[in-house]
Amino acid sequence: MSDIDLTGSEGEPPAPLSDRAAPGGPDDDARHPAQRLRRALSAAPGDPAGLSAPGRMAEPGLDDGDPGDFEADPPAQRSRRIPRRTAVIGAALALLVAAATTTLALSPVSRGSVATAPTPAPLAVALPSAPPVRPSARDDAAMAYDPASGDVILYGGLLLSNQGPAALAGTWSWNGAQWTELQPAVSPPPLAGALLGYDPSTQRLVLTGGDTSHAGGPLIGSDDSWTWDGSSWSPVPAGGLPAADQPNALATDDSTGQLILVTTTAGCTGTDTWRWGSTGWVLLHPAASPPPADSDGLAYDPGSASLDLFTTPGGCDGAQEAAATTPPVWSWNGTTWSPGAIPLASVLSGAWELATSSRGDLLVTSQATYLWSGGQDATWTQVSSSPVVGDSAIAYDQGDGQVVLFGGMCSGCGGDPVPDTWTWTGSWALRDTTVASTPRPSP
Repeated sequence: MSDIDLTGSEGEPPAPLSDRAAPGGPDDDARHPAQRLRRALSAAPGDPAGLSAPGRMAEPGLDDGDPGDFEADPPAQRSRRIPRRTAVIGAALALLVAAATTTLALSPVSRGSVATAPTPAPLAVALPSAPPVRPSARDDAAMAYDPASGDVILYGGLLLSNQGPAALAGTWSWNGAQWTELQPAVSPPPLAGALLGYDPSTQRLVLTGGDTSHAGGPLIGSDDSWTWDGSSWSPVPAGGLPAADQPNALATDDSTGQLILVTTTAGCTGTDTWRWGSTGWVLLHPAASPPPADSDGLAYDPGSASLDLFTTPGGCDGAQEAAATTPPVWSWNGTTWSPGAIPLASVLSGAWELATSSRGDLLVTSQATYLWSGGQDATWTQVSSSPVVGDSAIAYDQGDGQVVLFGGMCSGCGGDPVPDTWTWTGSWALRDTTVASTPRPSP
């Protein structure tokens, strides 16, 4: 797809210890002053280097003769002189004390000084960084933007295996660059096909609907609701929804600050509209409602400042509506629904995903990506190709101004699910192709 953009300094190492004169080596005088002393004592047998030498006039009180005399003194006078061993020990103590202060003071005869060798800088070692982790391949995960944290939150999904379909658990956050698996103390059961949306009035994400599974059994519809406060999930049993209602679409109406849910009643006999309250779902009674359908797509259009509902052509099983008929787009004004423009039937055929974007409603199908112009004369305009076949999780990341799409069935992989993350800001870019996590199906 041509328009998809697949996308300390070290210090000087210390010399090896095999170099005896190197800093820190066994012959390093500056680091080992005792070695300097041992070398001085071994310069001549019985004679510390520099204290006496053959052919040199002995210094008063140290050598065996008077000043100017090379002859040995009588034995009677030796008791008044400093023994040679005492002089050696004194010189040794002086050297050790001087080394402790890092400076060796030499006699004026030596006229030299010893500088303390600098300690070698530690060698900086670059440790390999672990590759970031992303959610495993899946279909039908729930995903929505959380303005409170500035992250996109993903939960659950569907795993297809030889053992049959299984719902997944696990909460993930996308910060615009990478995924992080969260570890809340309380979580919903594994869910596939659930809906997730943000409620501005309570500043919580609300998770509702979907199917769960148990060991050895089929998927079972769930009528419970959960709220996410940024760190943990809280259950809201049933949330006020009838168990027979099928949740179809969920989105935030930025104009009214409402989180709106559209459900299909039992037997596909009608459509109900709900608003999230402080403790659960509140049934609304609009003057007009859209016809029932197997699936809907709901998204806020910033261009027309309305909440748009797109329904599947043909309605749902049992509805008296021709399959070729394409229902109009319905707009929610905060109190009721009204029909608008009629989209192209071919665009809404097959699997498709709908999301808000900075430029309007964005529709992703297996054929292409389309942008809805909004208003009474609105039409679909193809703006990109498509990275997937369908059943992806999709959400508008308002903080980063991009649409995020995760997982779904790969368009070039035989329909197998993939763990890829795409973002759209005018074209699709593959963002995350690192290590996938291990799926967490229901126990």
